[in-house]
Amino acid sequence: MPVLSFKVSAADARAIRARAKARKKTVSAYLREQALVEKQPRRRLRLIKHPVSGLTYDATPGPMVTEEEIRAALADFP
Repeated sequence: MPVLSFKVSAADARAIRARAKARKKTVSAYLREQALVEKQPRRRLRLIKHPVSGLTYDATPGPMVTEEEIRAALADFP
């Protein structure tokens, strides 16, 4: 298995080790996870106050659900 090595300052090394330990992982596993995981872009929330209830809700556009899908989901509901 190939080995990668790189230099960091003593402070950076302590920080990396502390973060790996906090996640209960080895330094290698932590660095591998950080380097190889493709992160999804954060979606920006669009919070709106509901006109009737007054509660805020996430109005960010997302996948549309058809009436047929709703009926299928509620078919077994008592």
